[in-house]
Amino acid sequence: MPTDSAVAAPGAAAPAEVPGFPGTSGDPLASRRGRRALRSAQGGSAPGIRRDIQGLRALAVVLVLVYHVWPAALPGGFVGVDVFFVISGYLIVGSLVRELNATSTIALASFYARRIRRLLPAATTVLLATLGAAVLLFPEGRWQSVARDVAASSLNVQNWNQAFSTTSYAGATAAVSPLQHYWSLAVEEQFYLVMPVLLLGAAAAVRALGIRAGLPATALAVVCGLSVVSFAHSVQFSTSDPGLAYFFTTTRVWELGLGGILALAAAGGTLPRRLSTAFGWTGILVIFAAAAGFSTAMSFPGWVALVPTAGAALCLIAGQGGDAAAAPWISAGWWQSLRPVAYVGDISYSLYLWHWPVTVFTVYFLGHTPGLLEGAAIIVSSVLLAVLSTRFIEKPFRRLRDKTGSAGRHGAKKATPRGAYALAAVLITVPIAVAAVPYGVVQQKITDLTADYDSGSYPGAMAFDPRDPAAVPGDQPLRPAPAAALADVPDIDRACTSYDPAKTSYEECVFGDPDATRAIVLVGDSHAAQYMAPLDAVARDGGYRLYVLTRNGCPFNAEPLHSDTYVYAPCAAQNLETVRDILDIGPELVVTSAMRPDSYEHALGWSWDSGRRAVDGYLEVLEPLEDAGIGIGVIADIPYPKSSIPDCVVEKDSADDCFVLRSDLAGQDDPLVEAAEQLDGSRTVDLTDYFCDDERCPAVIGNVLAYRDNHMTNTFARTLVLPLREKLGF
Repeated sequence: MPTDSAVAAPGAAAPAEVPGFPGTSGDPLASRRGRRALRSAQGGSAPGIRRDIQGLRALAVVLVLVYHVWPAALPGGFVGVDVFFVISGYLIVGSLVRELNATSTIALASFYARRIRRLLPAATTVLLATLGAAVLLFPEGRWQSVARDVAASSLNVQNWNQAFSTTSYAGATAAVSPLQHYWSLAVEEQFYLVMPVLLLGAAAAVRALGIRAGLPATALAVVCGLSVVSFAHSVQFSTSDPGLAYFFTTTRVWELGLGGILALAAAGGTLPRRLSTAFGWTGILVIFAAAAGFSTAMSFPGWVALVPTAGAALCLIAGQGGDAAAAPWISAGWWQSLRPVAYVGDISYSLYLWHWPVTVFTVYFLGHTPGLLEGAAIIVSSVLLAVLSTRFIEKPFRRLRDKTGSAGRHGAKKATPRGAYALAAVLITVPIAVAAVPYGVVQQKITDLTADYDSGSYPGAMAFDPRDPAAVPGDQPLRPAPAAALADVPDIDRACTSYDPAKTSYEECVFGDPDATRAIVLVGDSHAAQYMAPLDAVARDGGYRLYVLTRNGCPFNAEPLHSDTYVYAPCAAQNLETVRDILDIGPELVVTSAMRPDSYEHALGWSWDSGRRAVDGYLEVLEPLEDAGIGIGVIADIPYPKSSIPDCVVEKDSADDCFVLRSDLAGQDDPLVEAAEQLDGSRTVDLTDYFCDDERCPAVIGNVLAYRDNHMTNTFARTLVLPLREKLGF
């Protein structure tokens, strides 16, 4: 399923030059001799301009822009990513193979220098502008995540950063990173890094083996082979883990490869006018059908991405039917080549870069999806920024040429890429260095979490103790500071929050008193893992080993959760293996907790088919433990805040304005508690009274910030030691 809707960066936004088959503007061959050789090899044809490709870029960026601003209007607008990947592969692979065929080599240094001048200046400008806006407009709690995104984007690894982040990015919500869209630039740059080297290797193999088929056929075979492997991986991975698959480079290479295959297989070819017209309109309709009919609930990219990529391929083939500008108005290419349409393609790279931060900051302040006028304002602002960025940043840097180097014939200086690489060093390091400042400010507050403090001044949950509420001294700074709340997690080994019995021995996840003969096991999802610290204290004080066998997003249940298109079966299988581990440990007590179904639906869009099946799934893993004489302690889920409590505390005049209504808890089903009530040897622990008074569950309790997101802060969790010890029977 797509967890992000950002399109791929339109990496070569200037009009595409086509000497017989597609190339890229701003990508001349490394030498005058190479250009002459290339023209000779192609029969002396002069380069043409593929303005229809600019129109195709315009179509893709408009689709994604509309989708981001008004998601319901175009639920599959994220297919723009596929269109841009195909275009990029078509242009870049074709350009590289032409150079290799004409000159027997690829000037790697010059190729990468052109990429630097073409892409980095505008990208860095947006990074710095977005970081500045985030520091000015976002609460401190979000500074570190944006700073990390700046660093990942600068280093072209944002796709991996997004893939392994814990946040779901299904659209522009208040918690979405304003730099998430750089993931697709990273995919393209990683492709650009590898593909020239592979083609050089193919050329070396041709020369060494004396292959008669020649370089073009060998290059085509290399690109085809790489694309087939990538496609097979994409289909398999998109089925098993669509959240990760969406961002992986390896699941996207085939889309760039498809464009490359098209460029090599159709090189120099033309189509009859009627066939070109049919291909062009069919391609446009296919892309629109995907944009209108797809949704983020689909397992993507996988085989489904064949639809928009096929549409893009048809459009590119149609453009080889002749000069699009001279085609009759009935041709799709004629419309794509109109000056206003092509101009949108010309600014598409900057438009792509600017529109997403503008959208995210706007949605952050609105608190909802933009309406008609608000969305129009986003689009106008994004287009204006794109026009200025293209005119004053992209074009000047793209036209730069290095003037220093060794002397050539007649004393002239040869162009060298050293200046471009010096520029790259500056444009990469400056955003990272600047991002380190807000990151460090928040990090200092995180460091303060470990400083000693008087627990009497911070009673936390004990301020709501029903029998003997602790006094709450006034004029105390809030702990943790809201900026540090997201980092306030259990400080014991967090590796066991992703426990997989097939990969990790339970002996690696021992806390409490490691020399004790008695044991406690903590099992369940992240809402169970948040009790690690207080249970660690209970275990140490009582002489127990504590085994932490939790897994984020995986309640201790044999019935798997599912989204609209994907069943999370590995979780259920791992839980059945974990049951065997627990029986092998033979603990005195197993403690578990889990998010309620309503919370899973709100947080991740996951659910069980019915409450009955959820209860039965819990019983399937808990009954064998009961039969073995193991005690079972079930902790009812905590009140669930549907918005960021730390952000609210920063933004409101008083923390008293930030709370969860206790009445919201009424009627919420908790199948884990219901299952526990059917077991004879179980205890149910309800800590709601330690979070809520009669009406509200406040953000701050006993001078302690209760929530970091939908989990409690570790500082607050540590104040629950006494009630947990008592209610679990220690």
